[in-house]
Amino acid sequence: MSIEKTDEIVVQSNRLIEAHYRLGLQEKRLILWLIKEIGRNDTDFKKYELKISDFAEMMGLCPDTQYKEMKRVTKALITRPIEVENPETKATMQMAWLCFAHWEPKKGMCHLEFHPKLKPYLLGLKGHFTEIGFSEFLGLKSIYSVRMFEILIQYESIGKRTISIENLRSWCGLSPDEYPFYADVKRRIIDRAKMEINTKTGYEIDYREIKESRKVIELEWTIKKKTHFEKSQEEKSRIIQKELRSGNAIIQQLLEYGFTLPHSRKIVKDNDHETLVNAIKSVDIQVERGRAKNPKAMLVKAIQEKWHPEKFVDRKPKAS
Repeated sequence: MSIEKTDEIVVQSNRLIEAHYRLGLQEKRLILWLIKEIGRNDTDFKKYELKISDFAEMMGLCPDTQYKEMKRVTKALITRPIEVENPETKATMQMAWLCFAHWEPKKGMCHLEFHPKLKPYLLGLKGHFTEIGFSEFLGLKSIYSVRMFEILIQYESIGKRTISIENLRSWCGLSPDEYPFYADVKRRIIDRAKMEINTKTGYEIDYREIKESRKVIELEWTIKKKTHFEKSQEEKSRIIQKELRSGNAIIQQLLEYGFTLPHSRKIVKDNDHETLVNAIKSVDIQVERGRAKNPKAMLVKAIQEKWHPEKFVDRKPKAS
């Protein structure tokens, strides 16, 4: 089994895609991996086996902390709730993602099982479901980008989807005090998702704002699959991005965190490259887990204190 096979498909009910829950990027990746393991003709869930080495590779974990981090991920999926609503009856089903996780480090294996109440949303789907290639998700580095991607690809055949800001916040698992202003949601979630999806997947998206009394209340999205030529260009761009570890790449990341261009240039000038890379990666971990109320302030502290992701991954989040 390879986690990079391009023919592996994630198939899930549209109701599950639009469910309300909060996961970090690592938890979401594991759920997507499990979903793709379900056979088309399966009538019941199995105990799915995952090699610990594949798990660590998929999550981008370092060897020193991978086992602790893996156990944290599966524990979160057993304890964090998911709410699926029935739009016709208005009934809500609450459940966990997993009911079982059995780690066997000496064998290098983990055995996982979905919660049985998820069966109607993952097994025997006859209609109202969405198929997405698993490899499409792997380049996305933000949980919000992953959520926006699957929510938008639901409407690929139509080519358009209008989403209210209220629904967008709910589907992304935001609490009322997280990114309370639209400008923050736009910068940290909407525009980042648009950039990541357009550069790292086989799709292109765009949006226009719909206002009511000068307040943005909805976004009208367009969704289309890239042509063969566009995919070729996107692959070239991906290779360049992997090879580019220059100051310009760091400046772009600082801009995404809300720093101005002059401030970003000064930060790059005043700090060595390794310090900045480690600090950004450390804060990215906290952002992916939803633990950074003020990511920009947290990044300033991370640079000053020279945070390192390998040590930071097991620490409690610092106040931003």
